[in-house]
Amino acid sequence: MATNQEQASSYLQDEDGFARLLNDWGDRLLRLCTLYLKDVHLAEDAVQETLLKAWRNADKFRGDGSEITWITRIAINVCKSYLRSPWKRRRAPAEELERLFAPTDDPQVDDALPRAILALSRPYREVIILYYYQELKAREIADILQVDVSTVTARLSRARKQLREALKGWYYDE
Repeated sequence: MATNQEQASSYLQDEDGFARLLNDWGDRLLRLCTLYLKDVHLAEDAVQETLLKAWRNADKFRGDGSEITWITRIAINVCKSYLRSPWKRRRAPAEELERLFAPTDDPQVDDALPRAILALSRPYREVIILYYYQELKAREIADILQVDVSTVTARLSRARKQLREALKGWYYDE
């Protein structure tokens, strides 16, 4: 069985390494970056940059954690740099997510939860996305965000409380 380091390094060993990275992690990273940046087009750019950085630096992966925590950390750093860039601060906000959650005639479509998650502050939104959408454990999230596990669990608890309040009467009968 290959170690985490051998698996990550294997992306460099053949010509299809980048394509395999894209197949293995592309969809998952796109969801993460879209929720993080709130812009589908910017998220696509962030995923490309993330995968390119991971592919170019696969030999630097130490194997201390899992490959997904390493790639997710790269993605979050890329997203943060996009959010800090002068271009991002000056441009008009994209309405992509609004169109994703546009009212429909279909009564089965309920967008209250995604809207409530997107309304959370960044630290709470991060842990909710990583825990529920990326299905990572608190330890992995702590490694990715470079915080203590107790910080992650506290943020999860506070985020759940805020969501419970925001969705009161909608999902919760309180």
